[in-house]
Amino acid sequence: MEKWWQNTIVYQVYLRSFFDTNNDGIGDLQGVIAKLDYLQSLGIETVWISPHYDSPMDDNGYDIRNFLKVSEDYGTIEDFRDLLDAAHARDMKIIIDLVLNHTSDEHPWFVAARDPSHPEHEKYRDYYIWHPPKYDALGQRKLPTQWVSWFGGPVWEYNPPTDAYYLHIFSKKMPDLNWRNKAMREDLKRIIRWWVDLGVDGFRIDASNHLEKNWSFPDARPGYEHFSSLPKHHTYLAELGREIFKPNDLMIMGEAGGASRAEALQYAGFDSDEFNMLIQFEHCWVDCDPTNHVTPGKWAKGTIDLPRLKHSFAHWIDVFKGKGWNTIYWANHDQPRVVSHYGCDTHDYHTRSAKMLAYVLYFLPGTPIVYYGEEIGMTNVDYTKLSDFRDVEVFTEYENFIANGASHDVAMQALRDRSRDNARSPMQWNRMLHAGFSEHPPWMPVNNNYEVINVRRQEQDGDSILMTYRHLLTLRKEERLAFSTPEFFDLDHPQFFSYRTTGAQHTFLILANFKASPMTCRLPDELQTYTLYLHNLEHDLDEKSEQFEPYEARVYRRLKSPR
Repeated sequence: MEKWWQNTIVYQVYLRSFFDTNNDGIGDLQGVIAKLDYLQSLGIETVWISPHYDSPMDDNGYDIRNFLKVSEDYGTIEDFRDLLDAAHARDMKIIIDLVLNHTSDEHPWFVAARDPSHPEHEKYRDYYIWHPPKYDALGQRKLPTQWVSWFGGPVWEYNPPTDAYYLHIFSKKMPDLNWRNKAMREDLKRIIRWWVDLGVDGFRIDASNHLEKNWSFPDARPGYEHFSSLPKHHTYLAELGREIFKPNDLMIMGEAGGASRAEALQYAGFDSDEFNMLIQFEHCWVDCDPTNHVTPGKWAKGTIDLPRLKHSFAHWIDVFKGKGWNTIYWANHDQPRVVSHYGCDTHDYHTRSAKMLAYVLYFLPGTPIVYYGEEIGMTNVDYTKLSDFRDVEVFTEYENFIANGASHDVAMQALRDRSRDNARSPMQWNRMLHAGFSEHPPWMPVNNNYEVINVRRQEQDGDSILMTYRHLLTLRKEERLAFSTPEFFDLDHPQFFSYRTTGAQHTFLILANFKASPMTCRLPDELQTYTLYLHNLEHDLDEKSEQFEPYEARVYRRLKSPR
């Protein structure tokens, strides 16, 4: 039986940067309410809200101090109830981030856990993961292991009052929870049920594949295999699914990278107790330069490996075909802006490449996730000062780059290319002060291109990126493209992205030059039975031409053949 979440269209709101209604420079819940009509006009039916909980904001809300309280930055629990009511009145759904791997170090559980004099120390100490120090031959205290945090630096932080280290695989202000502790799991379940009873329609599960750790604590560097994707974490997720998620018909999107085919179906197969769908990252970093050892890993921007990207889409569609449900998206709060990442953010090709990326993605099957600002082609930040950045990860990695021999300019360019702040700059609503986001200086600087790239300007242009998104998202629903099965052409072609797919009424051919150089290709023989439906050039074109300009994309269609 078809589920509501299969044919919905999701929009991810990074709450802090979406819209500020009380003019303190920070986006808020009332700001989401104020823009629900805009989202509905875009074709959005489900809104995913980034963490809104009470937090010291070391990692912009993923460090939770109180799971049952709304951050004062964003409003009150009454504001959240208003959001639920306003969305549900429009037949829209609200899903929220659920952070299960860690808390803030200011959470009452950890406050008790780290202080032996606290009256509840004995109860809460085991809610977290501790290890006694090691010592070298000279009696100097050593880290328990050389494991490296996802944010850089060691995963261990020494706590003098207990003479022990606690584990944190992200920021040191985000201690990892001990999922082997049943009392801790029951407390988390009570929290989840509280939000379900309030009326949320589902959750996006943050860092879901890190819940289990290797408690033998073998020494390794970086050691990711000891705190990521260990089999037992599935037991914990299935427990939540059986007891809470499935009985309440919730939409559950789980985040987990590196899953095999079998693991993916364990997460999100139709017979799984864990998730409805999986957010994986295989297509997100296909342009990394492995020879760059100065700003290494995701920070090393290189040439796009288009065959790898296409094979990734084809692989995940095949994994879930008839067995589970797929998600499609370009980027989220942890990746660069897609038009800067895989398209072109200069004036010449900005609009064209943004439309090309939309054509390529939104005819594919599964539940689509539109990231805020993607629909107007928002770009990476253009900051020139390190102090303009806000992400906790940036400052650790900047120091790592300098230690590796990078100059300040090289390090800054890596940050502008790849940092998570690229995806978190304030939404560009209009050309007024601070892009219409707020009347107060925002919590992080607005991108300087806001006078050219903004919602108001694109709403007045019938051929804008925004209007393209409105058309495509409406078409997805009309043609039930979420349930389509594409046939890819020449997955190994280094520049051409092309496939055929069939909707409820039409069959479509999507043909796109993914790169900045012109190309000639042989068009499919069947093209003579199709008519040109969409194209992204700023001028007329010969619809049968085998010459494709930089970032040119075309969509052809024909009426579906009767059975």
